[in-house]
Amino acid sequence: MTLKVDICVVGGGPAGMAAAEMAARHGRSVALLDERPSAGGQIYRGLEDGPFSRSEALGADYRQGADVISRFRSARVTSFFGVDLWRIDMSETGGVASFVHDGASSRLAFGDLILATGAMERPVPFEGWTLPGVMGVGVAQLLLKTSAIAPSGRIALAGNGPLLLLFATQLLKLGVEISAILDTSPRISRIAAVLEHARGLASNAGKVLKGAGYIRAVRRAGVSVYRDVSSLSASGGDRISSIAFEAEGGARKIDVDALLVHEGIIPNTQLSRALGCRHIWDAAQKCLRPEIDAFGESSVARVFIVGDGAAITGAVAAPASAEIAVGRILDRLGHGGAELGLSLRRASRTLSRERAFRPFLDALYPPRLSVAAPDDATILCRCEEVTAGMLRAAIKDGAIGPSQAKAFTRCGMGACQGRVCGPIVSQLMSAETGRSIGDIGSYNVRYPLKPITLQDMARSGDDARPAGGEHAA
Repeated sequence: MTLKVDICVVGGGPAGMAAAEMAARHGRSVALLDERPSAGGQIYRGLEDGPFSRSEALGADYRQGADVISRFRSARVTSFFGVDLWRIDMSETGGVASFVHDGASSRLAFGDLILATGAMERPVPFEGWTLPGVMGVGVAQLLLKTSAIAPSGRIALAGNGPLLLLFATQLLKLGVEISAILDTSPRISRIAAVLEHARGLASNAGKVLKGAGYIRAVRRAGVSVYRDVSSLSASGGDRISSIAFEAEGGARKIDVDALLVHEGIIPNTQLSRALGCRHIWDAAQKCLRPEIDAFGESSVARVFIVGDGAAITGAVAAPASAEIAVGRILDRLGHGGAELGLSLRRASRTLSRERAFRPFLDALYPPRLSVAAPDDATILCRCEEVTAGMLRAAIKDGAIGPSQAKAFTRCGMGACQGRVCGPIVSQLMSAETGRSIGDIGSYNVRYPLKPITLQDMARSGDDARPAGGEHAA
């Protein structure tokens, strides 16, 4: 099947839904593709079909997503959820997306592409992080939203950041006991941080009060909080049974049944890198992100990147960035006007306000465990079981970048295609060679983006390939 539209949106989270709804409202034909089974993205996951779709248990922010989804669903948008998007080919006149949906191979021809691929949890490698019972906070929250499944027994949370605190309060509200929180935030003067970022805090007072509420909820529950945690390891047989760590200058060890780890999120750049978009190193957020202009357009013409897939700014900023990108597309087509101008000015103010708050969070919650040098026995690539020691050996043997390291060790050749180990590999190679991560770069992402059968590839056909488009296998 081949469908032709004006705009293709990849991602059904806050940014993707806002982009699709706005473009459709202004008369453009739009198709939205998402690998998830329903709308909402990670932040509103399960609101359409999950166990908390009619519950207030996960908080007011989660419930607000119902209105966002409702507006999207009422728009004239062709939606494909539960897809396996395996390649996109671009040319000067547009592009073609190839994907599998409901067992059928399909192709979508479009003029402009908006990537709203969101973020992924920053990988945090440490000894024992592959043991059963150890998982990311984001993954644990996903299980909760989709299946009402929460860890049981003695639960510890390790890391820092707003999501960790939010999830802790959600668990406590649902009656789940937390044994300990290991706070990896470094010791800094919070007063100095507040003074330095006073302007951004003043325009985001609600967020400050919300964060303070999370902290109070943890204190009221009597959860043991270990601060200034600088190292972590997990041990056990068939599954995790204990963790050891350094906290406030002393060695500690506690027994646990589950360990949930989180040190922030980073842009999901798998697709933008596959398309050849330029990426830059963000020193503040310690991650690679796409290089975009003021309207969200990347270095590849007609490819716009919005929301957390462009830079981590949060669920309120994501729709604003999407509206600015759609406004740029409409303006080029001559579809301006007073109403559009007003909405774009409103979106720009929202985006500026949200961006002003981010430096405070970056200063307060920098990654710590995830940027520490792992010991040689720590597994970096879970798929291929490549250790830090094996990667260091490859570097000594002449591997100067992630692609060479992949050839030497098979690191990144597993089912996740380097999504998890990619940032870890780049970081370790930078530390070992003294070169910047911007210079080291990242894995070269090649199609297919997801595992796919040869039959599905053959069925996709060549009928909708854009003029001048080539398959860069």
